Order: sequence, then structure tokens, then C-alpha cells
Amino acid sequence: MRSVNGLRRYLLGTALGLAVAHEASTADKLRKISVTIDAGSAPATLAELVRQTGLQILFEADAIRGHKTRAVRGELDAAEALHRMLEGSGLIFEFINERTIAVRPTSLPQATGHEAIVLR
Repeated sequence: MRSVNGLRRYLLGTALGLAVAHEASTADKLRKISVTIDAGSAPATLAELVRQTGLQILFEADAIRGHKTRAVRGELDAAEALHRMLEGSGLIFEFINERTIAVRPTSLPQATGHEAIVLR
């Protein structure tokens, strides 16, 4: 009986630890950040978002070249800032983890054979 209670305590502790870790990573995504980014070319504005937020953004330069983004200003969480910035641009984003975001065109072109760019 004693080992069953010990196992229960261990499992409960592990579950609570995982819940706290999940809350922390969700909190990072929802943390408000002050951003001031002018409208412009997607590669330049995404680089500026990286500079201002410390996020890591992955994209293939040739795939997003020619796409324009909107200006973004205010205290916003990362998802809201990206949503506003990319609205109407033909680009979408997806969180890979709490600090890494992938940006790509809404319709994927044929592979260009070029390497992806990682901004940190």
C-alpha cells in the first residue's frame, strides 16, 4: 500500500509540474510587449520584430520576398502583433514553441532549393 501512495504522490507531482511548465510557456506567448514597427517589406519588418521582442522567426527569404506587411504599434502579445502585421499580406504564422515562430505564404510555392533563414 505504501508504494501505491508513493507512486500516486509522484504522478501527482509530475502532473502538477507539467501543468506549471505549460502555463509558463503559454504566458510567454501571451506576454504583452511594446512594439513600434512601420509598414514595409516582410523580411525587414520581421527582422525588426525580432529585434524588438527577442523572438526567433523562421522563414524562407525567397518565399516571402515581395510581401508587404502592415504597421504595428502598441502593447501587444506576440500572436496579436504578428496577426496585425501579416493581415492582408498573403503570409501566415505558426508557433513552433513559445519563442519560435514560422512564417510562410498562405499558399506554398514549389520548393526553391534555397535555405531557410533563421532570425534570432
